[in-house]
Order: sequence, then C-alpha cells, then structure tokens
Amino acid sequence: MTRHLNSGLPFDAWPLQDRELFERAFEAIDVFDWGSGSSLAPATKYGRKADYGRWLGFLSHIFPDALKLTPGDRVEQSRVEDYVEYLRENCRDTTVAHCIGRLFYTIRAFCPDRDWQWLYRISRRIAAKAVPIKHRQVLSSDLYALGLRLMDRALIKANALGRLTKSCAVAYRDGLLIATLVEAPIRRGAFSRLLVGDHMMKVGQRWCLMVPAENTKTKTEQEYELSDRLSRYMGIYLDQVRLAFPGAAQHSNLWPYEGRPMTDKMIRRRVIKWTRIGLGFEVSPHRFRNAAATLISIADPENIRVAKDLLGHRSFAMTEKHYIDGAQSRIAGRELAAILAGRGQSAP
Repeated sequence: MTRHLNSGLPFDAWPLQDRELFERAFEAIDVFDWGSGSSLAPATKYGRKADYGRWLGFLSHIFPDALKLTPGDRVEQSRVEDYVEYLRENCRDTTVAHCIGRLFYTIRAFCPDRDWQWLYRISRRIAAKAVPIKHRQVLSSDLYALGLRLMDRALIKANALGRLTKSCAVAYRDGLLIATLVEAPIRRGAFSRLLVGDHMMKVGQRWCLMVPAENTKTKTEQEYELSDRLSRYMGIYLDQVRLAFPGAAQHSNLWPYEGRPMTDKMIRRRVIKWTRIGLGFEVSPHRFRNAAATLISIADPENIRVAKDLLGHRSFAMTEKHYIDGAQSRIAGRELAAILAGRGQSAP
C-alpha cells in the first residue's frame, strides 16, 4: 500500500456534500437548527473535522472513485478495514481507535437514519486490544520544584549581569508557567488564552486566575487562587519580566512570545523541553493534571474528591476514571498549594 503519512484532505477540498453536512451537523448556530453536534466543545469539533478529513484523504489516495459516492455509501466495512491498516502504517492502535470512533460519530451525524453500530464496535475492539504508552510517574512536587528552580536561577543570573537578558526572561517565564500549571492545572488551550486584565485579579497578596466558561470543556467557570509564594513570583513577572518580551505591551495575553502571544503548542514544547532537561524525561502539560490528582491521592487520600473541582470535571467518576490509579476549584487549588508547602519543596 502506498505510504502517504495519513495526510488529511483540507476542508476546502472536501466534496461539497460533505462540507454542507459537516457545517449543518456541527457548526449550526441557531439552537433550533438540525445540528445535533453544534453544542460540542470546539476541540471536539476540531477533532472530528480533522479525522473525517483524514478519512477523505485516505479515499483520495487509495479509492479515489469512492469520492463520487454519497458520504454514507463510502463507509462500508471492507474500506474501513483497509483504512485501519492504512492508519497503522504511522499510528499506534490507541490513535487508530480514536480515528475510527470519530469517523463513527461524524458519519452518524451525517446519516442518522442508518445503523452505524458496526463501525463503533470496530473502534472499541481496536481500543480494547491497544497497548497504551506507559508514562513514568511524576508528582506535582517534582514539577513545582523545577519551575521554582528555573525562576530562581534566572533571577540570580540577571542580578549578576545587572540586567534582564532575553534568556533570563524566557527561563523565568517558562519556570512560572510550569509552577502555575502545578497549582492551577488548567487545560492547555484555556491556559494559553489567559489575559492579564480579564482573567487575573489580586486579592490581598494573592493572585487569582479566572477561566471563563467559554474556555472550559465543561462550560463551567473555574477559579484558582495561587499561593503566597507563587503570587510573589507572579508579581515579579508582571512588573518586570513579561514586559521584557518584544511586543508584550501591545497585547494582554499572560504568556508572550516574540511579538505575539504563545500558542498552546508553544507552551507544550517549552514544558516538554524543560521537563526533559530537569527531570530526565518528558512531561506534557496534560500530565500535570494527572500529577495533581496523584499527589492528592497519596498525600491526602481523605480529601481526594477535591481533585474533581481542581481539574474542572463534572463528576468525580470522570476524575477517578482518567486521573487516579464537594469543594470549588479555588478551594481545591488552595488544598494542593498547602500540600506542596507541607512537603517543603524549594528551589535548590
């Protein structure tokens, strides 16, 4: 089979009928419109669009004549079996299962009058046999110490030089975003969209981060109160370090790059870089959420249910299922900060 790196077909190159069906099913604005998926989170819609584009890309490479068929007639079992093998050229079975699952949800929305359970069963069979990647366990306390260490070293170097260099500003920013993700394990997309004026407020000596409902997966506002220690670092950052980045004064994003705000992908790359250097293995921002729940479960098992609000889940069952082997997020963040302080983690 020809190797095409599982490239997807751009939305503008989709057959007209597919574009119209997708827009009607997932991008309708009117609450009385037909689109059953219009209320899904933007990330969910993006994933379904990307994976349906991948399906069309497969057809254009391997079965180009199938693009002349209606969307429902294209999805038949033998083609799906070939699609699975096509995906396996470059993807693990965990990813393949996600791709088939998203194809199921998309084609079901396109053609709700047909029975697509056979497609769903294929995705579940693949998922059941898939071997997940085993990540090394990491605790929030280790990540927190790394963030503090980066900031302290940046300040020491800047004081020795008598000025805040670009490398010092970058290291301080990266250390602060790592430490902030520990105390406030916000999802990466929402974290990258934090604004200094709109989403930050100082109450006494502490900074609070407010994540608006439209930026959360559950459409519920979240609030995190930073510890006294991290609030002091945040104050230095806002007063001195942030403005050292070119163009930072022209936008209000909390995390600046050179002339523009950092994207969520940039944040991910920086976190992975520093954890690889500082801990000896890579830790993605999403795993900060696992680390927070794990630390609470080990250090304070009686209060494990605060992890639900810390992570912004609708139910503790979701937290327990994905992050652990009644307080609000603000109280939960305070609980995590207290645990970190109790462990005596400081920058060496």
